[in-house]
Amino acid sequence: MIEFLTMAFFLAQPAAPAPAATDGGTRPPMLGNVALNNPVEITAKLITGERNSATFTGDVQVKHRTLDLKCDKMVAFYTGSREVTRVECTGGVQAQDGDRFARGERAEYDVPSGVLVVTGSPEARQGTTYVTGTKVRLTLGSERLEVENARIIVETAPAGGPKKGKGGAKKP
Repeated sequence: MIEFLTMAFFLAQPAAPAPAATDGGTRPPMLGNVALNNPVEITAKLITGERNSATFTGDVQVKHRTLDLKCDKMVAFYTGSREVTRVECTGGVQAQDGDRFARGERAEYDVPSGVLVVTGSPEARQGTTYVTGTKVRLTLGSERLEVENARIIVETAPAGGPKKGKGGAKKP
């Protein structure tokens, strides 16, 4: 399996050269000492590039800030300076941001704003709350979760904590 790492291809505005790496050691050798500002790291089995977009297929995984995104196919749209502006994912979309998780058949991610919109029978979970609806919207780095036409299930812990006896915690 060939895996393509395209971090150098997707930079959100490179800064002036820096004396030491500040990105946790993920910098490709070809970038030298260029500091990365909000890098988007993408891996996939196959990449096909065009003038203003790239298509990733097969076990696509994206890391950006606090977001981990997985899907079967993704198209990334970028500017002439190779700054990713938007990505569209299809097939088996799964997104994790902190304690929030969303999944569905399609997703659109606006990179500059950090807003991810999941559609296609979307489901979301935040803490002990499970939600379904027609559209799930996550804003990265915040606790904000929006669901259109929502159906919510809230799990609650049993009253009084663990039971004594069968299955309960034993005292020493």
